[in-house]
Amino acid sequence: MKIPRLLLHLAWISAWIPLAPLALCQSAPAPSAPAPQPAEVITLDNSAVNLPGPWKFAPGDSPVVSGAPLWAQPDFDDSKWAQMDVAPKNGSIDPSYGTPGFVPGWTKQGFPNLYGFAWYRLRIHINDSGKSLWLKMPNDIDDAYQVFANGHYVGNFGDFTSHGVKPYSARSISFPLPPVGPDGTLVLAFRFYMTGGTFFQSTDAGGMHQPPAIGLASTIRLLQAADDDANLHYYLGTLFQSILFILLAPLAFWAWLKNRSDRAYFWLFLALLFPLERIFNIAFLDLSSAMTLGGGNVWISGFIGQFSLLIWAMFWWHWFGLENERWIPRAAWALTIAEILVQETLRLPTMNVNVVPHAWLNSLSTASALILAALGVLLLMILIEGFRKDRVAALAAVVPILLTELASFSQFLLGRFGISNQFYPFGIGISTTAIASILMVFVIATLVARRFLHSQVQQQLDRQAIAQDLEQAQQLQQRVLIPENIRSPYFNIQTAYHPAQTVGGDFFQTLTRPDGTLLIVIGDVSGKGISAAMLVAVLVGAIRNQAESSFDPAAMLATLNRRLVGRSGGHFATCLAAEIQPDGSMRVANAGHLPPYLNGKEMNIEGSLPLGADAEVDYPNLPFTLHPGDRLTFLTDGVVEATNSEKELFGFDRTREISSLQAFAVALEALNYGQIDDITVVGIEFATSSSPVAV
Repeated sequence: MKIPRLLLHLAWISAWIPLAPLALCQSAPAPSAPAPQPAEVITLDNSAVNLPGPWKFAPGDSPVVSGAPLWAQPDFDDSKWAQMDVAPKNGSIDPSYGTPGFVPGWTKQGFPNLYGFAWYRLRIHINDSGKSLWLKMPNDIDDAYQVFANGHYVGNFGDFTSHGVKPYSARSISFPLPPVGPDGTLVLAFRFYMTGGTFFQSTDAGGMHQPPAIGLASTIRLLQAADDDANLHYYLGTLFQSILFILLAPLAFWAWLKNRSDRAYFWLFLALLFPLERIFNIAFLDLSSAMTLGGGNVWISGFIGQFSLLIWAMFWWHWFGLENERWIPRAAWALTIAEILVQETLRLPTMNVNVVPHAWLNSLSTASALILAALGVLLLMILIEGFRKDRVAALAAVVPILLTELASFSQFLLGRFGISNQFYPFGIGISTTAIASILMVFVIATLVARRFLHSQVQQQLDRQAIAQDLEQAQQLQQRVLIPENIRSPYFNIQTAYHPAQTVGGDFFQTLTRPDGTLLIVIGDVSGKGISAAMLVAVLVGAIRNQAESSFDPAAMLATLNRRLVGRSGGHFATCLAAEIQPDGSMRVANAGHLPPYLNGKEMNIEGSLPLGADAEVDYPNLPFTLHPGDRLTFLTDGVVEATNSEKELFGFDRTREISSLQAFAVALEALNYGQIDDITVVGIEFATSSSPVAV
């Protein structure tokens, strides 16, 4: 909290009104020969010694004399300062870290409204003073400090500048001390600074929460390593959770890409990426000095960290299919934005920025808890609505959702009641937030597997139903397409039909009249599958209806064209119709279809637009004459377009060479070459009435 120096002095004076004479005495220059204060006598030998005090303590900041703080000088008289004991009580637990050996800060030891600067002093006498000494500072402090030994500046934690103090996340640091004088007396003075934001984030904030230690360099290094190891264990559970979630995140993203309409997987992906915020915090704030305490509080914890409940609310809203309840996401976003604004107001004082009067922060802390409670109620309402749709999923989600809501209050419970959210199973630190998130993801993974198995069973049933429908459609199409055997003294008719799929888009009909006249209609609907097969059924029905009144090929194609125009759904059909009289006279009309082959040669028949392309198109009849022994072969483009493994087409040349074969033989050649489309072949052998074909 950035406070002008004048305000700091006013705060210091107001805190010491009952002890004004003492304050004035300490503000004055020290007497030239002060009475020596009793010193704590310690013997280091080869070990290190904790310094629980009692320490001398004074709020406010020291006057500066000759460029140095007066209160850091070894001859300064601190006899009338308050005493501050930093010896941990048996069984005391650090509420922030969950570790044993915790000392309440100055707000619990007689200075409840103090934030800003304060000083600790301790005079010790070292029997074996000729050794090189180090000082290890506590692992848990609020929030920054400078160390002085016998008036000499030793080091600091946090940036102390003329513009203010920038604290960092607390951790243990060791400093080498200057040589102790011949008399073995060492006066340690610590200048501490606590932000106004920290004041409202803990009930026992302020200064040191563990005693510092003094000793030989080798021993201090061991103690420092132990502190570093304890810090690492504190973060192991969170790191494990974060790595696990990041490994799972691509699966959620893949599931969302496979089904963009189900946005539950998108929000699950965001939830799995959310621990990146904690990893960033650990890497750049907790275990290093890459980011200040205020920056981490404001940008990471105060902003990014507030989206956790929103993400889970959005996930479960989509998971239970509550998209019609539009008020739920609106309420979730509104509450989250309100929580961010309140949290930023509470945390900005850690960057020495005050948006509201300091006295308001306590009320804002309560408001933050109420907003979190409202978000929790919203999650429960989603759960209740989801229970009506999927009881199993809702019951499975009850525990992780309630635990997540409880974890969201961890900062409030720590700040107001000193309740820690950290546990140490098997020596590994894990928070209720991490436990809730792991349980939540485990439950969701189980529900995803359940939904996947259910969808697989449903898809299998759907595939079976579709296969049954297709089989019935195939049987129906075969009955519609394959005409009855025609016994004629004038014509020998062979047909071959091989759809590329269960049902095809090719169609053909061979019909006769009592006078022996023969009608052949063959065609191909664009596309494949059910839609093409449905048009085939329409066209075959229209062919049979038209044939009852006339075999005229031009009239037949005109009728079929009218049936398709405007009703084909984007499809069209090529078609060829031929009428052959017993005397060999033939009329042919073509709608964009392949011409037939006569005795191994392609007939010269002009094409026209396919059926369904234009309502006004004319399909003229072209006359031809057949002679005894002539052979006609009608086919669809499935023969010509057959393709082998080298991607070579069967082609027109090969088709021409085999066109005089029986219909089944022509189809077999194309099938063996490589079928990719429906194959239909109709073969006609002609003879006069005086020389009928064998039947």
